[in-house]
Amino acid sequence: MVRNAIVFGARGFIGRHVTAVLAADGWHCTGVDRYGRATDGAGDVGGSYYRGDDWSPVALSRYLRDRGPALVVNAVGAPWSTDPSVVRRDNAVWPCRLAQACERSGTATAILHLGSSHEYGDTAPGVPVAESSALAPVTEYGRSKAMGASYLVRAAYRTTRPVTVIRAFNVIGPGHGRNGIWATAAGLYRAAVQEGRSHVVANAPLPETARDLIDVRDVAALVSLAARRPGPAVAVYNAASGTATSIRQLFDAFAGHTGIPYRFARNSTGLRIGSTWQCADTTRARTHLGWTRRFTLTDSVGAALALDAAAPATLG
Repeated sequence: MVRNAIVFGARGFIGRHVTAVLAADGWHCTGVDRYGRATDGAGDVGGSYYRGDDWSPVALSRYLRDRGPALVVNAVGAPWSTDPSVVRRDNAVWPCRLAQACERSGTATAILHLGSSHEYGDTAPGVPVAESSALAPVTEYGRSKAMGASYLVRAAYRTTRPVTVIRAFNVIGPGHGRNGIWATAAGLYRAAVQEGRSHVVANAPLPETARDLIDVRDVAALVSLAARRPGPAVAVYNAASGTATSIRQLFDAFAGHTGIPYRFARNSTGLRIGSTWQCADTTRARTHLGWTRRFTLTDSVGAALALDAAAPATLG
């Protein structure tokens, strides 16, 4: 039996990896970008369902009906935008429209949504956050992601289809974008290697800030496992390493890989400051799905710099 999957946001950092892993796992996988362009040659969404600051579910629901029964994966998001309208559009309005389309079409066999650790809000230092923890987002981004997930959960209930939410923590690895501390570190070290610099200067006002860093390839593997076993009506899994890594430790890893030392500047301009410590409990993904993290921070650094050296123009 052919398993069909439609991945929205397939050209993004996480979406590209998710699409590739699902295809390798035997799914007939169609990737769709935010403009309705599909990857499998079977036709794009009929008419652009992206309209300025809004999304129309009409053409989208028709597209889902035409494709027949399929797993619907939402990997669309605006993780680094500071424009409230863009954050709301991509993280809340779009999932709402996709939920409406799933209800109209009735062809989604299951829904799988990529959420965010920011939905948990501030976390207590030293206490890994579990999926059962109450959501208390403190940023516009976190609130919009929680809202977007709620629309898809309601659609799954109304259509009696299972829904899985993968709450990704700080996603790192090869093929990253241009924003965030990981992209900053990789970009600085890429430039240092290419230009033969003797050291790196990084803008990090709070270098002891700790985040849970997880390789995008591990996130995609968790998505694939969850897609195989959708489980109960609503399932939530943390996609994380289970380790709190400080910004200083992150730069230590890049310095260790390249042999190029660094120092921090304390200018906070342009940096988004959030919780000072974050780490996830990954017990549920391990016990329910048999998922374990495969890629260490050193692996992620090596893969990112190797990709950068081979094809720097493809990033972003």
